[in-house]
Amino acid sequence: MPTRKTFFWLAAAGALYIIALNVGSGWLYVVTATLLAMPLMALLLSRLNCRRLQLAQSCAGHALREDTLASRVVITNPHRLPRFFLRLDLFLGGGAASALIPFLGPRQSCRLELEFTGLRRGVYPGGSVIVSSSAPAGLARGRHSYDTDCPLVVYPRWHRLAGDWTAGQRNSGSMAASTTPSRSAASDYLGVRDYRPEDSPRSIHWPTSARIGKLAVIEFARQTATSPVFILDRFGGPGGFDTTSFETAVSLAASLVQREAAGSRRFAIGASPRGAAEAGLGHEPGPAMLWLAGVRPDAEVSLDLSGEGLPWPETTPVLILPSSRAYARLHESEFLAAHPQAIVIMLDGRRFTHDPLAHTHFLDSRELDRLALAIGAGGGDMLLAGSEEEALACLADF
Repeated sequence: MPTRKTFFWLAAAGALYIIALNVGSGWLYVVTATLLAMPLMALLLSRLNCRRLQLAQSCAGHALREDTLASRVVITNPHRLPRFFLRLDLFLGGGAASALIPFLGPRQSCRLELEFTGLRRGVYPGGSVIVSSSAPAGLARGRHSYDTDCPLVVYPRWHRLAGDWTAGQRNSGSMAASTTPSRSAASDYLGVRDYRPEDSPRSIHWPTSARIGKLAVIEFARQTATSPVFILDRFGGPGGFDTTSFETAVSLAASLVQREAAGSRRFAIGASPRGAAEAGLGHEPGPAMLWLAGVRPDAEVSLDLSGEGLPWPETTPVLILPSSRAYARLHESEFLAAHPQAIVIMLDGRRFTHDPLAHTHFLDSRELDRLALAIGAGGGDMLLAGSEEEALACLADF
């Protein structure tokens, strides 16, 4: 590839050729021919300088998003001709690094210790290296691309949460008093007591309330379901996740998975109820974190919550959704009817995007309040957050 210096060089050769025509001096023709030949030789040599090299790369094999990754690269010249001024541009895990090798002798190797910054979440089979050179004289630039066998998994960044699902009425395997009979575990009738502000309106026993002149509710003793099933929506269309909000959603899911794993509690995760059911319940975070490393917001439609619910009666669904208008009637879905104790973590898309026109695809404040009240009246919970910090603060106390 010619450089800017090449054009000045050719312009000088052209000027000398014009002078040689006017003067008629034979040695000027020789100089002109030499000047014209040098860019052609530089183009050939720069291309050969970058090719037929051997590269090997190694790294830890795993990292967290936005971490710094140390990597070792060994470049070998297996041939008899030396190489000069090799520039290496390396890419691995969404990060980049560069290095310069002034001289690489015949059948010699050079070991480089590099650091890749700005890693992006994903599963990578290896890295890529672009070797370029402008030697000799900088009149042309050659380049050649190499692939390296260096598998890397960049996991989502997660945060340690102080709380757990045993807080409040979601007790892990213990008996708790509740006014809402669980559809996912056996309930025992305890009796009737006075109404409290936190009680669900569906638990009001109207005959008793009419007889005693004040509201009364039915109380049950139940084995509360606490094994969470995390369902991460992949909707990336209008009103769905953008890059920033989806990374926040993945980070939240990873933090919740790590919290369950730290407590040796069962959990499941998927992009839909069916996907979570196929993954199954387990205690190990490895498969879940690997899935979170590779998941992308590539769904063109919103999450389908019609049909039957989860196959496990002892679980609590945790839906991580964008505040799309597609979920304005989420509380009326068949899935929440089958799992009224579900928890909805909704990320406010208006807080993540700076495009005013995109706000029309998201629920406004009044619609979000109405949805939260409807989900709460059904026995579930809804957490609304406009940033990762807000969501983590809510989950730590939940």
